[in-house]
Amino acid sequence: MNYSVSVPLISSLLLLITITASVYGQQKSYSLHDFPPLYKFDDYDSCLAHKNHISPGTYCMVYAEIKPNNSSDMWQQIMEHYGEYPFRYRRDHLFFGVCVERCLKLIKTKEINKLQENDLIKNEITDYFDKVHKRPLDERFRKEYHDLIHNCLNAEFQQKYDLNLRTYIEYCEESKDIKQEETKDPLESLFYKILGVLIILNILSTMYDFCLKLQQPEENQTNDFYKINPQQMVSRLLTSFSVCRNYYRLIQPYFSDVGKDFKFLDGYRSICMMFALFGHTFFCEFQHIANPQYFEKSSDDENSLWFLNTTMIIETYFVMSGLFLFIKFQQGRYVSPQTSWQKFFLIYIQFMVFRFIRFLPTVGLLILFNATILTRLQNGPFWRHITEPVRVFSREKGWKNILMINNFSHKESPSHHTWYIAADWQLFALYLFVIMIVAKYPKIKKYTYSSLVILAFVIPFSISYLLKLKPSFVIKPESYRYSFFKDIDVYFKIYTPFYTNLFGYLFGIICAEIYLKYTRTAEIRKIIHEKPIYIVAAHFVAIVAFLLFWLGPILEINAPSSIWSALYTGLHRILWIIFVCGIPLLLMSCNCGWIAYEFCCLPIFRFLARLSFQVYIWHMTIVYLLNGYQRQPYYVNNFYFFTQFIVLYFFSNAVAFIMALFVEYPIAQIAQVLQSKSNDKSDKKS
Repeated sequence: MNYSVSVPLISSLLLLITITASVYGQQKSYSLHDFPPLYKFDDYDSCLAHKNHISPGTYCMVYAEIKPNNSSDMWQQIMEHYGEYPFRYRRDHLFFGVCVERCLKLIKTKEINKLQENDLIKNEITDYFDKVHKRPLDERFRKEYHDLIHNCLNAEFQQKYDLNLRTYIEYCEESKDIKQEETKDPLESLFYKILGVLIILNILSTMYDFCLKLQQPEENQTNDFYKINPQQMVSRLLTSFSVCRNYYRLIQPYFSDVGKDFKFLDGYRSICMMFALFGHTFFCEFQHIANPQYFEKSSDDENSLWFLNTTMIIETYFVMSGLFLFIKFQQGRYVSPQTSWQKFFLIYIQFMVFRFIRFLPTVGLLILFNATILTRLQNGPFWRHITEPVRVFSREKGWKNILMINNFSHKESPSHHTWYIAADWQLFALYLFVIMIVAKYPKIKKYTYSSLVILAFVIPFSISYLLKLKPSFVIKPESYRYSFFKDIDVYFKIYTPFYTNLFGYLFGIICAEIYLKYTRTAEIRKIIHEKPIYIVAAHFVAIVAFLLFWLGPILEINAPSSIWSALYTGLHRILWIIFVCGIPLLLMSCNCGWIAYEFCCLPIFRFLARLSFQVYIWHMTIVYLLNGYQRQPYYVNNFYFFTQFIVLYFFSNAVAFIMALFVEYPIAQIAQVLQSKSNDKSDKKS
């Protein structure tokens, strides 16, 4: 063996290993504060105020992605940070607010390099931006300033981080935009005309109602006059927009036995709406925040993620809708085995039309407002990023909201949260038909209900298992950062379709049957009051609710898509509806429930519950207005977050009060009068 060759070779290998280990050991470590900021904006107002003899001030919002560079310690740690846990921001996806004048000064002494193919971004995000930001200035400035801004940002970024960027101009604004936007908009004119008509109707109806009051005997000329509906149908229609009368309708107590038995649901409805608004306060994690680690750290602990898995709360509203639909139908006795098919379908169409009439004005006004006025209410570097999709898709896709089918096309939806309105409409149409067909053929009730229960489990279970989806819809920091839901198929496939939400309405119908047959009777109520069953039930409900909230994120992180996660998908909403909605609902309908019942029956909840529909419709518009105007990335902490929730809640209720008083309740009164008239006609014919 030749040792003279082997010894130097071994020595060289040892030296190489030592140097490699030394270099690896000297790898620089970066903290989160050393990473490039997700958002960095030049001064917006001073930029647009700047004018010279060549051009007005121009400000551009630029989306950038860091080019991969495996030799960079910074790049490697950015990727490790994002990959180690699902609830992380992509620190390689950045937004820059760029003043073009600053870039012109910076690049003046340097040569502007032409962009290569790998300097351009072409992916799902930029394709979406192309669909949204298509004003003439946007398209012109993308061509005119892209090379300049790309070189400008890269010169700064390379100097500070030794990394390169790929860039895309999302949109640009210049100071003369204000004059250009003053051109007439037919849609905006339509909105103002509708607004004017509503104001005139409210004024005239209130004056007419006041004249009717003056015609009463002097002792009856009090505000109690507004609490009793006029006898004549014409007067009821003419006073439907009376502000005084609708205010008393808004605050009046319940008079019917059913209303009194279920007054606790006002507390349910109000508290669930608070939870919904609290959940949507997390929208600020998708805006231009200065400390993204706030939301990352709040999600670090798996046990604290339960508050992100509160989307099941919306099922409570489906249960209540099914409950009241069945009770109303049973009390009206609209269909019997002797009902002809002609009358059957006529009743079905009437119900659907009158429900559509109640939804249409509010949804239509929301679409028109978002399409026209919203973008004018604020400005700022990130304002168009937040509101331009709402404006564009309200104009192009708003008809889907009007037809209640927007829960099947989320990416181009003008108001993502209104998926619930569409799903509720579709479930109402389905279960109205189910109730009517069961009333006509009572013998098929058990088979029909059993089939629907099976479908309520099998459909979400099968979709989850076959498509290998996550077990529940848990929002992540990147889920909506680009103004559309990204990489979250469980939201599209499981959360929002009506056919994956079958059980809520059905269980509401079952609860209504139990109430009408059993729990409203004095004997059953006496038995329940004598036994403290509600105390045991309260503890059981609390435990089940927490376990369902807690288990979803645990499976989300730790369990791969499997039959077990699919079982959770199929069962968790059913269990929530039965144990967290159903048990308290049935017990409280017997006027028991200890302090929880007394709390839910407080008069304040009656008022808040009647505003809840309008609160839900308008609260996201308030969310946009609260932070969209911020000129610089803003700092978030617990105090700021909870303050945002409180402000959102009060502003949403203020807007809801106006909309309920001037739009919702007048339209509801007209629908009620027309429906009672049509029912009278059908009764005379039969």
